[in-house]
Amino acid sequence: MQDKVIRLRKGKKGRLKAGHPWIFKGAILEVGSNIKPGDIATVVNNENKFIGRGYYNPASEISIRLLTFKDETIDRLFLHKRIKDAIDKRDYLKNITNAKRLIFSEGDGLPGLIADLYSDTLVFQVFTFGMEKLKEVALKILTDIVNPKYVYEKSDSPFRKIEGLKSVKNWIGSNGQTSIEIYEGKAKFVVDIENGHKTGFYLDQRKSRLAIGAISRDKTVLDLFCYTGGFSINASLGGAKKVLGVDKKKEWLTLARKNALLNGVSGSMNFIDGDAFLILRKILDAGEKFDIIVLDPPSFAKDRRAIITASKGYKELNTLAIKILNENGVLCTFSCSHNMPNDIFSKILKDSAKAGGRKFSILKRCRQDKDHPIIKTIPETEYLKGCFLKFS
Repeated sequence: MQDKVIRLRKGKKGRLKAGHPWIFKGAILEVGSNIKPGDIATVVNNENKFIGRGYYNPASEISIRLLTFKDETIDRLFLHKRIKDAIDKRDYLKNITNAKRLIFSEGDGLPGLIADLYSDTLVFQVFTFGMEKLKEVALKILTDIVNPKYVYEKSDSPFRKIEGLKSVKNWIGSNGQTSIEIYEGKAKFVVDIENGHKTGFYLDQRKSRLAIGAISRDKTVLDLFCYTGGFSINASLGGAKKVLGVDKKKEWLTLARKNALLNGVSGSMNFIDGDAFLILRKILDAGEKFDIIVLDPPSFAKDRRAIITASKGYKELNTLAIKILNENGVLCTFSCSHNMPNDIFSKILKDSAKAGGRKFSILKRCRQDKDHPIIKTIPETEYLKGCFLKFS
């Protein structure tokens, strides 16, 4: 059988040398006539020297996603090793939670595949053409290793359209429940895998949620963009005397209230729907203050062109929050966009403190939990950043 080979232009391999698996359309010189979208191909430089092996999709600006820089065959054994290695790395979570990310796309060397386990239900997402062609084999390996009772595909990412794929949301095999109860430390949550964000829950914020619980005793807590109450519930379980959760979507707050009841903490909690900026201004005008404020907004920077606008939004949000913090209050603030560099985010926080007329010390820097591994040569894997800041 003729090898499927893609040749790159001269000099188009800067990030590849550092180990980044993406190859953009403009770097490609020649594609073998026997290569179809989604096929695994061998990538060589302009002198026909081996670079790596990965899958190809001409419909995407990221036309090649490498699976390996070694001259090895991409087959079932290759996928089994990658998947098994990834799952084994999550073993540290077995006594903490029954909900975890098993596969984190490029972070686990499997571009285009996300797989999360919620109790006995495996939820997976495929968002690249190449992984779509490998899906059946990869899913069989996953289910053989994990042995879930139910499997749900939630391949509804907007990236699928870019890749030339349709959205898919359905059960594979037997139908389970789309509302699943999980635990995380002492906290319990109902997760909506069908309609919730991502696969249903922000598993990447696990460490930060638990950290909030550890500092909340006898404190008043404001949780903005609270979603289904992850930070709020942990604050209440940690002994907070008052918790206010805010989100603009009523359906998430319905689930947050259900989670409060599930944990027996509804008496110390209140949830209101509304715009976070407007509510912060109302609280400021009313002269109310809080001991701890959590800011975990959606991504303001969808791409690098949005950084300037996003920075203004982050600064306004953080400045308002700083103004309603009590003396020695703690601001727990996050950005979930890889397009927002760490240095710019740090500058935003300094500028916000100055605008709020306050000084701070850094108690803690935050990242996504380890089941969302960060690969230093792939900056896109490091998307979640945050700080716990104590204000004088």
